[in-house]
Amino acid sequence: MPTGPDKGYRSSASCGWAAFDILARLVVVAAALWCFSTSASAQTKSGPPGTQTAGPAVKQVNNKSTTGRGATGKLAPVAGGPCDFGVVVTTGDEFTVLTTGLTIFQYKTMVVPIPGWGLQELIFARTRAAIPAGVSVLRIPFNPAKFPPRDESKDTLKDRLFHDPDAELAGYMREVVKGTNCRHYIQILNAVSPIGSSKYTVRGFGILNQDVVLGRRIFLYALAFIRIFDGRDFSVVRQSSALINMQHSLAVQRLLGKQLGGPYRELPAESFPARPEDAAADPALRDGVRAMLTESLDKTLPLLLGLRRAARQSDTGER
Repeated sequence: MPTGPDKGYRSSASCGWAAFDILARLVVVAAALWCFSTSASAQTKSGPPGTQTAGPAVKQVNNKSTTGRGATGKLAPVAGGPCDFGVVVTTGDEFTVLTTGLTIFQYKTMVVPIPGWGLQELIFARTRAAIPAGVSVLRIPFNPAKFPPRDESKDTLKDRLFHDPDAELAGYMREVVKGTNCRHYIQILNAVSPIGSSKYTVRGFGILNQDVVLGRRIFLYALAFIRIFDGRDFSVVRQSSALINMQHSLAVQRLLGKQLGGPYRELPAESFPARPEDAAADPALRDGVRAMLTESLDKTLPLLLGLRRAARQSDTGER
């Protein structure tokens, strides 16, 4: 057993090695923590799968650079990434066949499904065309089943007195675009218009048969409304009916004798379908609605987007 100086040396050496061993372990632990933190930081910057950074998405396919557009020319969807404009179309694929007259007994209406007319695709295409090239656009799907219409009959007096339509609209849009992150949102919805000076109204897309004393008058109409929201607080930045006649407001158009507040055409009496359900298969009705919708969006959207100065703003729409 070591004694004297040898014992002191061994004891000192043992302590030195113990200190060195502890220091070495601390260095190893620190190195491991540093590697882990570096890896976590890299993962945080790259983001989880399915996200996109603010820069443009570029894919390398067959050694060629391509943007997010697919082979069909449509913009590829962006899951959760930032964008300049989010576009949501809430018009639905419906066509109304309506008859009105001098008495309530002449009033008849039927809503016909028209998914084959491609109106929602047309609306998005015209909206995308109105936005300058290079500006990112995201189409946001809309499921009307998730947003049942408000039951006005259940409103109390307190609800009517303290109802805040702006806050309600902002909350509605937050739910519609939930999971997206865009600087602005564009909503295209159905507009509503009175029929002349009568108590009746029309909404969206349809055909009207006015059965009056001197005969019938047939009107094909395509009424859309545009809202642009701020993506931060969902306040409405601009809004207007989609119009073809940009010279007068809707109020002035009514004073000038216009039957409907928005795009419409008068058709011959035989254009009205014998059965409401026949309207869905009528190419003349389909093409007429598509033409009016295209022209009104192409004229109104650039004004709302600030690409052309608007003469005046419309004053009605779906609420």
